[in-house]
Amino acid sequence: MTFEKKATSIFLTFTIFFALVFPGLTYASTAPTVNRLAGQDRYETAATIAKQWSHSDYAILVSGENYPDALASAPLAPKHNAPILLTTSDSLPTPTKQALADLEVNQVIIVGGTGVIAPSIEAELQAMGISTTRLAGQNRYETALKIADQVQNSPSQLFVCTGDDFADALSVAPIAAIEQIPILLVSGDSLANSVQEYLDLNSAHITKTYVIGYSDVISDKVASQFPNVERIVGADKYARNIAVNEKFNNLFSTGAICIASGEGFADALSGSALAAKKSEPIILVNNATPDTTKKYYQQRLVNLDHLTVFGGTGIVPDKVMQDLKPPADLPVGIRLDKTFITLTKGQSESLTAILDMSSGSVEGTGNELVWLSSNPTVATVSQGKVEGMGYGSAHITVKTKDGSQASCLVAVDSPTKKYRTMNLSNYTKTGTNTATFKYQLLDETGKDITAEIPASQLRATSTLSSSISLDPSQGIGTITFKSSSDTGKPITIILLDGASGSAVSLDSTSNAGSSSYTYPVGIPQPELPPPNPDQKISEIKITSTKLGIAWSDGISNDMGYATYIVKDQNGRDITNSSLANNLKATSDVGIAATAYKGLLKVDFGPNLDAYSLTGVTVTITDPQSGVTGTATLEITPQIRVISP
Repeated sequence: MTFEKKATSIFLTFTIFFALVFPGLTYASTAPTVNRLAGQDRYETAATIAKQWSHSDYAILVSGENYPDALASAPLAPKHNAPILLTTSDSLPTPTKQALADLEVNQVIIVGGTGVIAPSIEAELQAMGISTTRLAGQNRYETALKIADQVQNSPSQLFVCTGDDFADALSVAPIAAIEQIPILLVSGDSLANSVQEYLDLNSAHITKTYVIGYSDVISDKVASQFPNVERIVGADKYARNIAVNEKFNNLFSTGAICIASGEGFADALSGSALAAKKSEPIILVNNATPDTTKKYYQQRLVNLDHLTVFGGTGIVPDKVMQDLKPPADLPVGIRLDKTFITLTKGQSESLTAILDMSSGSVEGTGNELVWLSSNPTVATVSQGKVEGMGYGSAHITVKTKDGSQASCLVAVDSPTKKYRTMNLSNYTKTGTNTATFKYQLLDETGKDITAEIPASQLRATSTLSSSISLDPSQGIGTITFKSSSDTGKPITIILLDGASGSAVSLDSTSNAGSSSYTYPVGIPQPELPPPNPDQKISEIKITSTKLGIAWSDGISNDMGYATYIVKDQNGRDITNSSLANNLKATSDVGIAATAYKGLLKVDFGPNLDAYSLTGVTVTITDPQSGVTGTATLEITPQIRVISP
């Protein structure tokens, strides 16, 4: 095996292993890009926000003058991939009309009765060639129920907010929209008959009701009539806004935040559709923003690279934005200089904690940090010095007094490391559309252990359109080509040991006619999260920026490779767990795509040249939860670039 090919094999080994198991951490600048979406009034601001959609068949139209009917409308937006636009009671404002035309909207859902949005609005829309649907009840509570029926036929969760004020409903709006949870409105101390009838029909399948506010906002008498209640509370609307965001933090992108005034409803309501579209929280502010709000903002600041402000400087002044920033001498986050280290028993290594400040980064000191090991029998830690105690893996965590933390995975290797060698050889054409090759696995003593390694542990692929079966008893791989014309073409065979992530490749044009790779086995794997009956998939992220195509002497494969990770509601990596075994993958090109245990494969088929494409858009979906991850990947010739 040539040095270049061996280097490629080694690079592939570690790229796959680290991309699938230890996705790298990055930290954004503490000066995020600010995008202020604003207009001369609330109607123009809503239209400016709507420009973030390049096209939409639908739009949600609500009153810009009165909030009650509009409060529960946010979940309709992602259901129809639609913005929320505002109108006066009897005529469409010019910015709203222009936004409808620019987006080429052909269907508008009007929220609220004719006393709030007059029939003349419907006539204007129909004159523009736009169909209308109206969701309305006798009052705000019934209107919210009409919306709830459109969001979910049989909801398993509910948000319950006061209908006497707007802030709590706006705080939950992005979450309700992302998760498609209906928002019900109640008065402080009584339950409308229509809401009671709704509960009579739906209580049996509601597993959680989130009631927003203490009993002074929604009384115990009212809350007790809902099933499986959990209150999310705070001293005022700003504290409740942060309590809601913290409760559902796992749903949000870590790199972006939306800011809106808590003193008016219109901008935050229009912005909630965009916040949901981008999976971002809305933080409510005023001219004297509370400390709890500032702290939440500052905790997210270390990863923040984008900030969207809804409304002009008359609504959210620049001074308010400046006041959110931490003083220069306070940390806004913490990280470690390493995210993964390997040790042997008795060996030690030091970790350095780095505090990210608004003015820069400094090394943390012992007095302000707390160090913890998840498994002291494997590794201990004292003031950042980590010592290997026993075979296995452990997470080393450092925390600051304000609760910020960072972790490093420590693998303590066996003192007597074992090795394995993979050999590939004897590529032979055996028929019009078949060929065979010899594969062999040896232990560190040179003993042939091929028959002991189950075929399911090994994964074989090639640079030509084919299927490959492995026979461990004979050490023979059989290639069946999809086209008989491929049997005479140059081919590269890749064999991957799934237990270690190591790979070896055989080039049919190589003069040597064989290749070999020796690698360590028995490397400790990361600890799996503890079992959790409520665990669910909450994020699927495609971690590659490129789709790697295996190649040999200019002959491209019809298969592209990339990587992804899956996280649960607590932010834990569950890519390799059974919960993530049934993901569905799609692509805008090719004939098929699959996603399994962190490896995404796109099959271009025999009739499409991958190199003729500039990029491929892929989507991975969890059918159970509906969570998706989408990315457009650049085509790159070489499998070893499947990591970012």
